[in-house]
Amino acid sequence: MLVSSPFRKIIAGMGVCLCTCLMAALTYHAEGWTWIDSVYMVIITVSGVGYGEVNPISDPLLKIQTMALIIVGGLSGLFSIGGFIQMLTAGEINRTLGAQKMTREVKKMKNHTIICGFGRIGRTLAEELTLKQLPFVVVDVTLERLNAAEALGYRIVRGDASQDDTLLRAGIADACCLASVLPNDAINVFITLSAREMNSHLEIIARAECPSTEHKLRRSGAHHVVMPASIGALRIAQIISGNVGAQSAELKPATESLRLVQIPVTSHTGLEEATLEMAQQALAEIGRIVGIQRADFSIVTQFDSLLPLTPEDILLVAQS
Repeated sequence: MLVSSPFRKIIAGMGVCLCTCLMAALTYHAEGWTWIDSVYMVIITVSGVGYGEVNPISDPLLKIQTMALIIVGGLSGLFSIGGFIQMLTAGEINRTLGAQKMTREVKKMKNHTIICGFGRIGRTLAEELTLKQLPFVVVDVTLERLNAAEALGYRIVRGDASQDDTLLRAGIADACCLASVLPNDAINVFITLSAREMNSHLEIIARAECPSTEHKLRRSGAHHVVMPASIGALRIAQIISGNVGAQSAELKPATESLRLVQIPVTSHTGLEEATLEMAQQALAEIGRIVGIQRADFSIVTQFDSLLPLTPEDILLVAQS
């Protein structure tokens, strides 16, 4: 039977080697050797050390057995070592072959979408495109996220999407759309600039966290700019006011990638007399303020940075 797996090679080689050594030790012992001399002879013979014969060997059959021990024992030992080395390298080889296969598949793609970033929004976008049976490739620098994407059956490219070579490997020349959904506005602007320069006909959709970034993204070449925080705030306002119309289905995928946190103004020292801009700076590590619930339970979603807060206000903070 052909032994193919590395583990089976190790077991088979060790089994043959041990059986050969045991038979040789028994034969030496049958010739009147002590057990210690018999085992010692077997070890120095199989290992190739060759210190010399423990006892003189004059019997032709014993000489033949010793030669067989050298050949069979040595080869079976090497067979086991080869299986062990194969087991160590098989994983790396499989990963290399898998990466090459993935590269070939991406090169064959046409009119596909390039998703830059596989965070919450990128994952949700990939799920929606999968449901609509639209081809896409995921680009990210984080190995953990790429492994998660690959486990879901998505085509992946590892690299920085702001680098031209990464976009080339993602097939930007033959792509029809690029979605830059990273949580960093500066990187999204840079990706948009690079993508527009490399493919003038590419439709580009970019994510923005700060409203002031929208015009920069559009000047860089983005056709559409999506602000998850603003969309989430609008959806929240619709639900609270009871005005949930046809737009709710369109907003559902975006809001599912957000988590809303309610923070009373009185829970943070210094916010009682602060402006909205000051509150956003104080809560920057938590998320972005997308709404204010007043004492009369009304929701404010359109405001300027100088809007004053009151102790009765509750801040609605979106975490993406």
